Amino acid sequence: MKWSLIQLQKYRGKKMPLEQEIDVTTYLKEHNHDVRDASLVRVTGDITVRQDSVVIRLVLDGTFTLPCARTFEDVIYPYHIESVETYVNKEENVLDEMHHMMDGDKIDALPVVEELLLLEIPMQVYSDNVENALSEGKDWNVVTEEELEQQAIQEEPKVDPRLAGLADFFDKKED
Repeated sequence: MKWSLIQLQKYRGKKMPLEQEIDVTTYLKEHNHDVRDASLVRVTGDITVRQDSVVIRLVLDGTFTLPCARTFEDVIYPYHIESVETYVNKEENVLDEMHHMMDGDKIDALPVVEELLLLEIPMQVYSDNVENALSEGKDWNVVTEEELEQQAIQEEPKVDPRLAGLADFFDKKED
């Protein structure tokens, strides 16, 4: 995803189509340990050459394989990212995070694509497969609020036999 300004000058005044597939799996795994795998990133869009800048409209599509927050099983998480990035050759033209400096007379969009992908990774994902979800373990189980209310109604408060004699303490009349 590198282009030289000389290569792009022949597209001045018109848009250069962009369609490419790139593999950034290794980079994503190194920078986010939750990423178990990633598909090839389908990069589409166009490049517009202006007098003092180059504007790249990016559309990124693909999938991440991430662990389920409940079960740790693999979850395929699809993404669709749209972004407009501007490359300028003078540092004073860098206005915000959407503006980037050119590397001499070259433009490298790969670091921007990698950053966009890292920002898109969610903190938690959940599997749609609830059958494998943990619902009980040793000395515990998951209950709904309704089930908890039913249990409370069915169970009568039990008095500790050691304190049974105190139950009648205030009922006795003083002689």
